[in-house]
Amino acid sequence: MKILFVAQNFQMGGIQKALINTLKELSVDEQYEIDIFTFGEGELLKDIPPNVNVNIGNLLLQLIATPFYVVKQRKNFWHIMLRIVCMLLVRIIGSNNFYPLLLKKHRPSKHYHIAISYFNDAPNSYFNRGTNLFVDQFVQAHKKLAWIHTDPLRANFNYKVCIKTYKNFDRLICVSEACKRNLLKFLPPYQHKIQVVYNFFPIAEIKELATDYTPFEKGTMDLVSVGRMDNATKRFDLIPYICKLLKESSSKRFHWRIIGDGPDLLFNQQLAVQLGVDDVVEFVGQCHNPYPFIKESDVLILTSAYEGYPMVVGEALILETPVITTNFAAAGEQIQHGFNGLITDGDIEDIYAVIANVIQNKDCLDKMKKYIEENSYTNRKAREQLVLEFDRK
Repeated sequence: MKILFVAQNFQMGGIQKALINTLKELSVDEQYEIDIFTFGEGELLKDIPPNVNVNIGNLLLQLIATPFYVVKQRKNFWHIMLRIVCMLLVRIIGSNNFYPLLLKKHRPSKHYHIAISYFNDAPNSYFNRGTNLFVDQFVQAHKKLAWIHTDPLRANFNYKVCIKTYKNFDRLICVSEACKRNLLKFLPPYQHKIQVVYNFFPIAEIKELATDYTPFEKGTMDLVSVGRMDNATKRFDLIPYICKLLKESSSKRFHWRIIGDGPDLLFNQQLAVQLGVDDVVEFVGQCHNPYPFIKESDVLILTSAYEGYPMVVGEALILETPVITTNFAAAGEQIQHGFNGLITDGDIEDIYAVIANVIQNKDCLDKMKKYIEENSYTNRKAREQLVLEFDRK
């Protein structure tokens, strides 16, 4: 069975890691012949299994598919200018004219059994629409699938654009039951297309990588958050305010480490200084292997405004680290409140109150860790769901 996955890039991120994990799961099965076409590059490219055939877009497509702040960080003047020219062209001739011209030059010659657009279709966001457009218009395949990794009601999906974009896809694959429920509400004409496939996790590899190094000297209470520094979705800007409340009220010491890079990193660092909490919150930056940080921390904290099925929650549970999370749509599918983690309302005061209680009540953490140890994480359900979709007529 010939399968094509189309990706926007392999920069560090949850969707990219989910794709890597899916490739690792499928590549060991000889019945699948897997190709990847990625518009742009990224540090996770090296994690693609060696028996997967990888094709990368030309320089122009790579620059378009790479976040502008990353292009600027590389300090290549001509690449920056070319990226700016492309942005101006999009404004002048329109995205509906520019992107097809760019993508059709990369039309694959193969005919595939299955072609998968793996990146979200949030048409109001810059170029997220690219993988769907490419699979829809420029790939020959018996069956076409589009993956959706977020809550469509919270991510500002555009109804008319989605109706048009998803018209020729055979299946719309959501990464959680909550995502599916909300997509059914949002796109009732396509209810017959909507299914669920959970994300895969390389469980043995995660556990092994978590022992690679000692990330820090253990303190009284070590907190960790992991993700892209994008305050609109991840809400890392809440953390300095929560730390201020904790610092003022807690009798016990704590240290909160934040792993990840992104456009709002500098803003969040400056906010921590302004609020006088830079001694208790540490911005570690990008880290290719964050698992030792997660394993050695007492609790992982997710502050997101919305999520689909966040990889980092599953990774924390694999490493037997309890989770405190906001109540995103699928939170209850990963976290059993009071057993393997705690679900908060999501505002500063409520997150603060839950963390403060955990800091003061170590028995609560010990109870959750024991539950996680006794209920190990598996990929069985995800595998069953994916094979069913591949075999479905």
